[in-house]
Amino acid sequence: MTWGFIPEDNKIETIYCGDAETSETKELNFEIIEDSCNGIDNDFKFKFNFRELWDSESSFYETISSYISTYLDMSISPSQIYGAYVLVNDEPDNFSSSFEIIDSEAGVFMNSNQEHNGKIFLRYYFEEDEEIYEEIVCVCTVD
Repeated sequence: MTWGFIPEDNKIETIYCGDAETSETKELNFEIIEDSCNGIDNDFKFKFNFRELWDSESSFYETISSYISTYLDMSISPSQIYGAYVLVNDEPDNFSSSFEIIDSEAGVFMNSNQEHNGKIFLRYYFEEDEEIYEEIVCVCTVD
């Protein structure tokens, strides 16, 4: 999964999740495998119980929101991280209401007229045997 932020002054019309340099975004990439979440392009490591992924108050969401907030230099609450995660996993709840799933293909989405500037985004997908499935991107305005 990729967590990112599109700066207010971004002029790029096409955002390539996972390519922060081209998109002029700030991004962190993570993978969740069994009972751990590890950074792909960062040093984040966290072991958890699988049930924690479905608990908005879990230590996992507290820890990853703090890590992402520090990197992006903004406050992103554990409930926002949780809300996006359950939304892209077809289990939305009241914490998901500030997020919107947007059209994307292969982690690429349009930022026409800079409509997504100032928003955070989550790109989430399932990977098996080096094939990507069920890729979804959602965005949310940062308070």
